Amino acid sequence: MYFPTEGNILEIVAKSRGQHEFLDDAEWEAWNALLLLNRSVLQRLDAALRTEHGLTVTEFDVLITLFNAPDRRLGMSALADRVLLSPAGTTHLVTRLERDGLVRRAVDARDRRKWNAVLTAQGAAALHAARPTHNAVVRESLLASTTPQERATLRRLWRRLAEARADATLDG
Repeated sequence: MYFPTEGNILEIVAKSRGQHEFLDDAEWEAWNALLLLNRSVLQRLDAALRTEHGLTVTEFDVLITLFNAPDRRLGMSALADRVLLSPAGTTHLVTRLERDGLVRRAVDARDRRKWNAVLTAQGAAALHAARPTHNAVVRESLLASTTPQERATLRRLWRRLAEARADATLDG
């Protein structure tokens, strides 16, 4: 499987200057299917979580990521990487969640120059309350409209992309 690097992408762009580069029909449809799936599920999820629990989908993502982390804590860089946010965006989000009592910051015991985000009991309770809404929306907007074979394909793609991402992180 070929995953372009930033250098490869820049090389491809430089070669195509002056000409438009188009995806073929199958590539375009696959790309747009991914975008449509992502947008529709995340929009429904965000609306339901905001209405029912006062949480954004990104806040829910941070809470569940911390819930699944060892000791319910992660370094700020690791958290940013896992929730696919910039370090600055993660800092702002953690500040809001900390203000609301859902997370707290703690000095990293191994490197006292760094900070961890830690899930609080209040954050765990908010996550617990929001999980049924999250799961219902995912079941309704994604799982009900896909076959078991399609979900198996999505799982394979996710594993492959996660593996490639982990390999890129180790190389970089």
